[in-house]
Parts: sequence; structure tokens; C-alpha cells
Amino acid sequence: MKFLSIIPCHRRPDRTIHIKGKPMPLCARCTAIYSAYLFLPFFYFVPQTWFVLYLSIIFQLPMFIDGLTQKLGMRESNNVLRVITGGLSGIGQCLFIWYVARVIIQVFK
Repeated sequence: MKFLSIIPCHRRPDRTIHIKGKPMPLCARCTAIYSAYLFLPFFYFVPQTWFVLYLSIIFQLPMFIDGLTQKLGMRESNNVLRVITGGLSGIGQCLFIWYVARVIIQVFK
């Protein structure tokens, strides 16, 4: 639990997933983002194309739109939507990390 305390997250109880009445240590969105990082090794098999780079950016948009519309007071998000947008963002981050890592490896070969 001490390790999780260094991860930046607001940890608001109303935005946290509760399991058997106990809150998770991170908010729903952060939990989904960090859980999606577990898929990073599987992207080794994805071919390196510009499409992957574009997809990694596009996967950030749902979370950005959800967060922005909530911040502007246009609506209130819910934990299901936060998990979905956080998961997409985490997968997009994995694709981006994988793409950049492959570019760096090719440069230094």
C-alpha cells in the first residue's frame, strides 16, 4: 500500500471502485489505466505502422473528452465510464510506448 501512495491520483472516495465495501487504493480511472499496462507485452506482436501511432493518440480522446466535459460542469461522469475511458487511455499509452521504443531501438541499431 505504501508503494501505491506515490502514484499521482486524487483518490476521491466517490470516484473509487469499492469491492465488498472496501475502496480500492486508486480511483476508477487510474485503476483502469494501470491495469491496461499489463497488456504492454502483447503489443510486441503488433506491426509498427503509423496507424498504431495514430490509434494511440485517438485512444486518449475519450478520456480527455470525459474529463474536460466533467471539469467544465457540463455533466457528471460515472465510474463505469471512467473505467472504460481509463482502459482505452492505458491501452493507447501502451501502444505509444511500444511505438516509441521500437523507433529508439531502430535508431541505435
